[in-house]
Amino acid sequence: MVRLTIAAALVLLIAGPAFTQNLLTNPGFDDADQLAGWTCNTIHGDLTWSSEDRSGSTTSGSMQHDLTAASNNLDLSCSQCVPITEFNGYVASMWYFWPNDVDVAQDGSSRITIVFYSDAGCNVVAEYGPFDIGFFPGRPLDTWLQLKTDEGLAPAGSVAALVTIVTWQDLADEPVRARIDDIVLVAVIPIFSDDFESGGIGAWSSSVP
Repeated sequence: MVRLTIAAALVLLIAGPAFTQNLLTNPGFDDADQLAGWTCNTIHGDLTWSSEDRSGSTTSGSMQHDLTAASNNLDLSCSQCVPITEFNGYVASMWYFWPNDVDVAQDGSSRITIVFYSDAGCNVVAEYGPFDIGFFPGRPLDTWLQLKTDEGLAPAGSVAALVTIVTWQDLADEPVRARIDDIVLVAVIPIFSDDFESGGIGAWSSSVP
């Protein structure tokens, strides 16, 4: 029986952690919702809804960033603030597509970040979380690619997280274009009930089965 219990535990560990459902609103930019739920900074470019969907769905689409900045190293970003639970781990991911269009230079990057906040409106930063960056050139164009952050642990007192997706333009007057789809923020469900963040060890036993 002990061997079977150990074997079952090993299977769980090898399979990896479980995750909650996606915490974001309108993560796949469906036709009816288009860009609803997202707050964007479009000072340096244009934001549109595209009918190009990562999975080829006829009832969904993607968010398109067209960045036309007149200075180096500027960006177009969109974000969403959602409630989270302190001490939980969180992972964010997204899919992005840089088309090989003749009217864009495609010299920049796509990025996704998590920032934890101590207020529900995402105004007071509690801690900067993980991020992932995909650079161009160097990755294939006309291909859907995924970015995925490491797990970020929500610090004590945090009640919200801001997920931000960014299209970055490296060079002035060298436009870039990106489509983004299927953005995800999930909480990591721990295998054990207490990872010693609760202030005690009451959930653990010293007895051996």
